[in-house]
Amino acid sequence: MKIIFKISLLFVVFFCSTNLFAQTSKIISGSTDFSVKFVLGTCEGTFDPPKGDAIFDEKKPAGSSFDITIAAASFKTNIDARDKDMKSEKYFFVTKYPNIHFKSSKVEQKDGKYLATGTLTIRDVSKTVTLPFDAKKNSDRSYTISSTFDINRLDYKVGEKNWKLKDVVTVNLKAIIK
Repeated sequence: MKIIFKISLLFVVFFCSTNLFAQTSKIISGSTDFSVKFVLGTCEGTFDPPKGDAIFDEKKPAGSSFDITIAAASFKTNIDARDKDMKSEKYFFVTKYPNIHFKSSKVEQKDGKYLATGTLTIRDVSKTVTLPFDAKKNSDRSYTISSTFDINRLDYKVGEKNWKLKDVVTVNLKAIIK
């Protein structure tokens, strides 16, 4: 009987301790900025901060995961007519597709950088992408996760080919997870 108790205790301790190292965190703040070149220069704008869940373990990146949502309707360049147009069916179609979503399937570390591979969904298009990111541990034990990446808006049916607007959009995403 003592041996069964000891084995049971060992399993409980093992499973509890593994959960301590791989706890799900919430995204508590952050920012989502973008820029795209057009005929008159560069258009810069923002979306609301990302929301969602994250598991990040800098010692074992393979056990990490991200499930991030950005509200497409929060698109803002501070030019009302452009913002309204970008939210229309022609671009983001926010009434039908209110969110931009990324869900990782693999996280790894290569050459000192972290890489999150997963599915990025914009409108009704889902594609596998690999997003590079940095992770910095903060004094309050939270992490700042930041990523800069390029996407081709045409791959996600955001607008059409247009000589006035470039196809590639640069996104800067920052999420504080705790």
